[in-house]
Amino acid sequence: MARLQLKRGLKANLPSTGMLAGEPLVTTDRGTLHVATGTTSKLPVVPAIDDLTTLASVDGTSDLVLIHDASEAAGQKEKKITFNAFKTALNIPSSSTDEKVAVVSGGTAGYLWGTDGNDGVIRLNSSLSWSKDAGNGYVTIAVETVDGGSF
Repeated sequence: MARLQLKRGLKANLPSTGMLAGEPLVTTDRGTLHVATGTTSKLPVVPAIDDLTTLASVDGTSDLVLIHDASEAAGQKEKKITFNAFKTALNIPSSSTDEKVAVVSGGTAGYLWGTDGNDGVIRLNSSLSWSKDAGNGYVTIAVETVDGGSF
């Protein structure tokens, strides 16, 4: 019985010339599939995401996030970006592991409380004070004086 074997090899050795449009190329070290689109061009085939293993931890400087670039007019729409660059695009500091908020769209993201209650996204004037519970679940705001003014 005849067998069909796909062209295969290491990713570093993928051909860049002499390909035939429609020719499949399989990398044996990375498990990726590429399809030649011309004699000197090829496109990677995106893997089935739900078949991949779960990442145990994230290295923000070198781990990549896969994004479908809807603004791309033609060709490969899937792009890569480092996890830290993705966080920067969302205005989240790369050192942050917690969710943060910004006062306005595009503003600097920060914590409501901040580090000590005085440097967060929300800051109180001198007639107000606040404290957070030991479990960091909520904040209590207290009003020292309510002055109705004069007439």
